[in-house]
Amino acid sequence: MTAPSLTLTVEPRVWICCLACYNSGYLVGDWYDADTGDLVTPEDLHGGPTDHEELWVTDHENFYGALEGECSPAHAAEIAEALQGLTHDELGAFSAWVAEWGDDVDNAHWVDRFRDEYRGFHKSEGHYAQEWAEDTSKPEDTERMTRWPWNSIDWDRAAEELFSSGLHAEPAYGGGIHVFNPR
Repeated sequence: MTAPSLTLTVEPRVWICCLACYNSGYLVGDWYDADTGDLVTPEDLHGGPTDHEELWVTDHENFYGALEGECSPAHAAEIAEALQGLTHDELGAFSAWVAEWGDDVDNAHWVDRFRDEYRGFHKSEGHYAQEWAEDTSKPEDTERMTRWPWNSIDWDRAAEELFSSGLHAEPAYGGGIHVFNPR
């Protein structure tokens, strides 16, 4: 029996700085929990009233690849909140998905849409094609696939057909692929 995949406690953090100060050559900022980074104000950073208005995330940690480069505190908070709803097994796939399609999604629905489009981790596209055929076939067809001539199916060739219909593969860290069926 396998252990259930538990939701991971992820604690992404962001370095939020005052953009006006940063552009003037001064570093005024601090580390904050990313999921509440959008609540930080310029007054929080400056320790009192200021005429500076814009904040920016210039560094981050514990985003598991789902956030690259600089961004607004609101964008970092949205990704951090999405990470909170994922299991440990989903983190790598979610990061690949966000990098490819994250800009096209209503951020409030990232996790739901990711789960709708994710088809799992597989060794290769051919491996996915074989599993898909076995999972979608009738029991008598699956049994038949194990006998000649069915057991000589070129699964890589079958995958070419399957992936030309809209499926998409993203390389996984350490080898293999994450398979998605994007809308």
